[in-house]
Amino acid sequence: MMDLVMVNPQELTIVSNVRVAKASADLVASIQEHGLLEPINAYRTDDGALVVKHGHRRTLAAIEAGLDQVPVILTAAPAEDEGGKIDLITAQWDENQQRENLSAREQADTIAQLAAFGVTPAQIAKRLRVDRPTVDAATSLKTTDTLDQYQLTIVQAAALDEFADDDEAVQLLAEAAASGQFDHQVSRLRQARKVADVLAEARDHWQAKGVQVLDEWADARGGEWVSSLVDATTNEAVEVDLDNPGPHLAVYLSDQVVTVHTATGDEVARWTVRAADDPNRPEGALTHADVHEEIRVRVRWFCLDPAARNWKARWGGSAAESSAEMTDEEREAKRAERRDVIAANKAWLAAEQVRRDWLRDFCARKSAPKDGAVFIAQTLAADPQLLADHRAVGAQRDYLNLDGIDTVSPARAGLLALAMCLIAHEAATDKNSWRRGRRTAAYLRYIESQGYALSPVERRACGEAVSTDEL
Repeated sequence: MMDLVMVNPQELTIVSNVRVAKASADLVASIQEHGLLEPINAYRTDDGALVVKHGHRRTLAAIEAGLDQVPVILTAAPAEDEGGKIDLITAQWDENQQRENLSAREQADTIAQLAAFGVTPAQIAKRLRVDRPTVDAATSLKTTDTLDQYQLTIVQAAALDEFADDDEAVQLLAEAAASGQFDHQVSRLRQARKVADVLAEARDHWQAKGVQVLDEWADARGGEWVSSLVDATTNEAVEVDLDNPGPHLAVYLSDQVVTVHTATGDEVARWTVRAADDPNRPEGALTHADVHEEIRVRVRWFCLDPAARNWKARWGGSAAESSAEMTDEEREAKRAERRDVIAANKAWLAAEQVRRDWLRDFCARKSAPKDGAVFIAQTLAADPQLLADHRAVGAQRDYLNLDGIDTVSPARAGLLALAMCLIAHEAATDKNSWRRGRRTAAYLRYIESQGYALSPVERRACGEAVSTDEL
């Protein structure tokens, strides 16, 4: 049962609310001119106090506007147990979201309150009608202060939490959020952190064995790469004992994108991998579905004094000596080219995960965009075999559930057809795609038109001039 009473707003008690209660100047001005048009919702405690349930900002605004009477609807007090508190928090969320969206900070705090009461993430997502990633991110936040400092979503704030100990990374992410490149920047930073950890581990490993670790490419150090050396007595290729390398050796450690046999974890030469429908594929040859690309530390051995180990250059001349004959400009050009290739390969791999996550979300849509049929037709006209490629067929299972396809609606069927084309394009990409032309570019430009933010290396794949530093 509800009763409507007139009450001096200063007699109302304001307690916790999911929003930080603050009366806006516009609300105060409106109340001064028109009065309070919507009653405040309150309940009476056992000692007679009136506690605001809904209408915290209206109460503060009425006080600031100088009203001496406001309409108040009296309703039942919420239950004192956890269930009652959870119901109140949920109701306050709905009311505030409908009137004026809660800030990201207020949303995160509300989700954390419900989680503290033992409400499961799935239940929170259902009761507040928010997506599960946002709930998971809110409950993982170390602090919600970043939501006040930067214009971030809750999911972005949780990602930024990972780099709270790195001021430069935090600044990069804050700038990336403003430019629409947040997901790409997070992926690059995660990749860089992982690589740095692995390189540091490898450096410690070899230094513990007494091996010098080179800080730069050994272009002209008076020695030679071990791969170019043979035994001076037998002319046989030399090998390094990895357990006991011995003197006069150094290693150069680098991180490179390599092709890996998924089942065994062994590195394979990319050129040996064939299409499943290749009629000339040798028996037992790996197909594209058998491999993936990842970043690994590559160790290249350098001998500081080949003669001291009775080694000599395989072909008489030294590669290091040949490098020494180059001009400084030529040497720097080769280094710059090497840096660019390595940076572009790594940037492509980092962008790949962001792009594929976006594609999964796209495949979950209920209908295709209006120009979807146009892209389907263009794909089939340009490369009718693309959808039949073994990689495309296998990748479909990672993105789509085709069970019940015979009964899907026409709208969903259109989306599925478009999704299959996009999946086929994605399956055809690899670390070299940033060098390629029209097919990759057409795919990237289309998903860009659907809301995907291209990374710098993807813009390079589309023909734009992108420097190494931008990658």
